[in-house]
Amino acid sequence: MAGIKQIVAGLLVLIAFGTQAQITSGRIIFERKVNLQKLFKDNERVKQFLPEDMKWRIEEFELVFNDTMAAFVPIESNEPQGGFMKYLTTHNKVFTNLGANERMAVMDMWGQETIVNDTIPPRQWKITESKRKFDGYMARKAFVEINDSTRIYAWFSADVVTPVGPEGFGGLPGTILGLATEDGSIIYFAKKIEAAEIPEEKLSYDTKGKDVYTKEELKKILLEKMGKWVKPEDIEGMFTWL
Repeated sequence: MAGIKQIVAGLLVLIAFGTQAQITSGRIIFERKVNLQKLFKDNERVKQFLPEDMKWRIEEFELVFNDTMAAFVPIESNEPQGGFMKYLTTHNKVFTNLGANERMAVMDMWGQETIVNDTIPPRQWKITESKRKFDGYMARKAFVEINDSTRIYAWFSADVVTPVGPEGFGGLPGTILGLATEDGSIIYFAKKIEAAEIPEEKLSYDTKGKDVYTKEELKKILLEKMGKWVKPEDIEGMFTWL
């Protein structure tokens, strides 16, 4: 009898573990660390205003999702931000609709909200056997080449089912819990992962009465208006993470 009780108890533990592990609706808190010295090492215009002792900028973001939609938004900070320093890192809000194969980004362009809505771009991920844990969830490492010059690493977990992640990255067989550039200048790390029912209003953005552009339309406008001051590759870089 004792043996049967142990087996039943073991099965209950496995069932409970499986229920906890598989998340199709929930909330993830990400910490983003940006190494400003690395990020702007080739940008003399920014480097001249960047204090030598300022290396890391640390901020938090929230990813909420269900099985077909997701929203990635910055978490407001009480940290004082003066002058141009607040523009050194991006604070985009990204809304993904997997059912419609669409992704909307509300870009913070120098304090002005600009909306981009386009199809979800395909990414040619290569999955490796390397693994690590984020808040108790095992994740597998993958990488993708961006513009034939930049490699982005991602760690995704099949136990968190929705194929989304920080910013505009997704398309892997599970949620991205870690994301990093090859040089370590930008790193996203999932600090807290929890299952939760997410209200639909948190997963979408009301564009009524607002201008909405595709990526190519906005790139063209920016190049026309700012071509004297920025390079085409700088404008292209603004959309790398979307």
